[in-house]
Amino acid sequence: FRNLLYQDASYFDNPAHAPGKLITRLASDAPNIKAVVDARMLQVIYALSAIVACIVIAFIYCWQVAILGTSLILLLAFVMIGLAYKISVMNIEQIKNDEAGRIAIEIIENVKTIQLLTRCDMFFDHYETASKQQKRSELKKGMIEAINYSITQSFMYFMMCFTYAVGIRVIYQGDKSSDDTFKGIIAMMLGAVAVMNSAQYFPEFVKAKTAAGMLFNIIYRKPRTGDLMEGDRPEIRGNILFENVKFSYPQRPLQPIMKGLQWT
Repeated sequence: FRNLLYQDASYFDNPAHAPGKLITRLASDAPNIKAVVDARMLQVIYALSAIVACIVIAFIYCWQVAILGTSLILLLAFVMIGLAYKISVMNIEQIKNDEAGRIAIEIIENVKTIQLLTRCDMFFDHYETASKQQKRSELKKGMIEAINYSITQSFMYFMMCFTYAVGIRVIYQGDKSSDDTFKGIIAMMLGAVAVMNSAQYFPEFVKAKTAAGMLFNIIYRKPRTGDLMEGDRPEIRGNILFENVKFSYPQRPLQPIMKGLQWT
């Protein structure tokens, strides 16, 4: 918020940085980040530690099963990374096109004027149209999250089928004893359970990643005019003449703020 106060005027002239959108970002991004910095973060760390431990145990007892199980986990990881990237792109696009929050804030700020002009229905229609657009975007994200949930929650059964298939072959050929083979299979299945337990927080982490990126963009953005608290303060002497000065903001070049200014 402090950094926003020091931004140049052209920053706020950009429709993407309308006051309503900035207020929505400040009000929603921080809670989205906070939502994962709690017990859910610990659950994910525990799950990652369990996966690493299970892979090590599986390699100790039956490397054939361990290689297959590790390959399945890596394949699932690549699928989740791809889905996360897709959802992040959709989140950023949704934030750029989010008009519902801006419209709601501006309507509430000017509600008395709207009531006096009897234009409540018109502004409600604007808000309803913007909300429906956001709803369609959320439904698209919901489909991707549903695909991720179905894959991760059924991952243990895929792991069971493939590891038992390989384990039976290993026992039949006599490469490993049945005791060591089953220890390796059980270790990989426990790793799959850890994946299932941590994957349920996938939507929150993707949302937090997007929110963190937006917040840090605001925090580290430097004004085009420079920092107001720094810079040179040279001593200026002489005469200054303004002759036929014209000025307009970059985002609205056809709407001059000053025109034909004469000043000495």
